[in-house]
Amino acid sequence: MPSATAAPVAVISGGSSGIGLEVARLLAGKGYRLVLLAREAEKLSRAQVSLQAEGAPPVHWRALDVVDAGACEQTLSEIVATHGRIDWLVTSAGTVEPGMFLDLPADAHRRQMEINYFGTLNLVRPAARFMQLGGGGRITLISSAAAFVGIAGYSGYAPGKFAVRALAETLRVELAPSGISVGVAFPPDTDTPQLAAEQEAKPVATKRITAGGGVMSAERVARSIVDGALAGRFVLAPGALISLFGWVHSLYAPYFRWHQARILRRFPPGEGR
Repeated sequence: MPSATAAPVAVISGGSSGIGLEVARLLAGKGYRLVLLAREAEKLSRAQVSLQAEGAPPVHWRALDVVDAGACEQTLSEIVATHGRIDWLVTSAGTVEPGMFLDLPADAHRRQMEINYFGTLNLVRPAARFMQLGGGGRITLISSAAAFVGIAGYSGYAPGKFAVRALAETLRVELAPSGISVGVAFPPDTDTPQLAAEQEAKPVATKRITAGGGVMSAERVARSIVDGALAGRFVLAPGALISLFGWVHSLYAPYFRWHQARILRRFPPGEGR
C-alpha cells in the first residue's frame, strides 16, 4: 500500500471521453494518480495511452457499469487496496435521451435515472466512507444546466440531474464534518461525442427552445470545474452566464416557461418531435 506521502488519487467515472477525460488531463497535470472508470475497456485503454503519452503520472482504469451498485463498491474497495486511498471522486458518467414526454418510452426514463442519479449515488456512498476513514477528500458531482429549470424534451434527463443537485446540497452539509468537500457542476451544452448523438435525437421544438445557448469546449468546462473545486466553491458553473443563472434561475423560470410555451404553440400536439 502506498505511503501517506504518495501522490493523491483521483477516481473519475465517465473518464474515457468528454468532460471526464478533460478533468483527468487537468488533474494529471497537478500530480494526481488517475483511475478512470467507464463501461468500454477499449475507450479506457485509448484514454490511458493518450494521457500517459502527455506525461501523466501512472494512469489506471477499470471497466465498470455505474448502475451496478455492488460492482461500484467492489471496484472502489480494490482501488483503495491498490492505491491506498481516494482523494478526489468526480462523477462524470451520464447519458441523455431527449424526447417529448408522451413519446419517450418508460424504460428511457428509468435508464436515464439509473445512470445519471443512481450511477452517481453508487460511487459516492463507498467513496465517502473511504474518505471519512482516511480523514477527508473531495467529491465533485456532475449535474447539468438542465437541473435549474424544466426544459421541454428533457423529461427523462432533467429529473436525474435535479436529483444529483439535491444530493450535492445534502452531502455538502452532512460530509463537511468529516473533512469531505462537495461541489456540483452544471455544464451547458458541451462539445463531446454525447452531445453529437443528443443533437440527432432532439425534438424540433427542443432545438428551437435551446437555440442560441452556444456550445462550450470540454476543456473549458473541465477547467472551470477543477479550478472552482480547488478554490472551494460549491456551485461549479462554467462561464459567467451559467454562474448567473445558478443564482437567479428561480426568477428567470417564469420567463423561460413563457418562452417555451410560445414555441410549443407553433406545433400541433405530437408535431414538436
